[in-house]
Amino acid sequence: MRILSEADVEALIAIPEAIALAAEAYRLQAEGSVPAPVRGDLRRDDPKAGCLMLVGANGPDHLAVKSNIHAYPGGPDAPRLWNSLLTLWDWRRAEPRALIAARAFNDHRTAAGFAAGASLLAKRDAKTLAVYGAGKSAPMAVRYLKAVRPSLDRVMIVGRDPGRVAALAGTVRGWPEFANVDVVVASAQDAAAAADIIVTVTTSETPVFPGAAVKPGACIVLGGANRPGAREADDTLMRRADIYLDARAGAADKAGDIRLALASGALIPEQMRAEIGSCADGPQPLSPGRDVYIFKSMGLAIQDVVLAQHLVGLAEQRGLGQIVDLAGG
Repeated sequence: MRILSEADVEALIAIPEAIALAAEAYRLQAEGSVPAPVRGDLRRDDPKAGCLMLVGANGPDHLAVKSNIHAYPGGPDAPRLWNSLLTLWDWRRAEPRALIAARAFNDHRTAAGFAAGASLLAKRDAKTLAVYGAGKSAPMAVRYLKAVRPSLDRVMIVGRDPGRVAALAGTVRGWPEFANVDVVVASAQDAAAAADIIVTVTTSETPVFPGAAVKPGACIVLGGANRPGAREADDTLMRRADIYLDARAGAADKAGDIRLALASGALIPEQMRAEIGSCADGPQPLSPGRDVYIFKSMGLAIQDVVLAQHLVGLAEQRGLGQIVDLAGG
């Protein structure tokens, strides 16, 4: 079995390839050619900790088992510690092919999915990106969205923690591809009103920007707060939107943005137009009475499988990682 460290993963991932692989994963999901994934969510309150497990397969060949673990050893108000591991299995032989340190993997995989959706739904000449949230997922989300819309010349960052927001702004300004991009800290209202693309990567329980402020034609990627009782978009925005999903299965139950808007009547099922993987030629025209596109991303197990297969194949070609003989020979 090959073990890939965080450094190995960063050395192997290329942004254009990761986006193309996310689009392929969405296509496989939309055509119904992959088994239904299995999710597990184990939590405890004292001391606060949790484990999210996601199992998926690409058919008969490969299976990925990913565990995301978090804990608060200093108490519930202390900083969260977290880690992630992914095992890629050769399912035909019941053999583990690789064990992958998955912190960076997760950030790239998630951002690649956002970018694959936005590449279909966002205006080709989009100029302004608004980012809500300054946590671990935000930097890669910004970088990947710039990759699919090179026209972006302004990034507006919104967050609750001024220190984290300032740090994110500094990180983005330091990347070469953002040398001529205006990166600013903004209010929720101003960012929503100015943005051509909005991406949300928060853990908020309640909407993070006013839906009425969003300008017609905008593309909104809802990528955080993926719990049944949490939402990042308000009812006003949901009423205005044609919505594309990474997967229909479970969206009405597990995605609070969808579930809560359906319950209030702000969203009707007909607004959920399609799975994004069925839209290779672009979305359908906005339906009457709708003036924005939403891509709701929950994250798919098939994204893990496709990206992991690719990285392990590259690692084998380049001789990266450490080989472990599990039999002890």
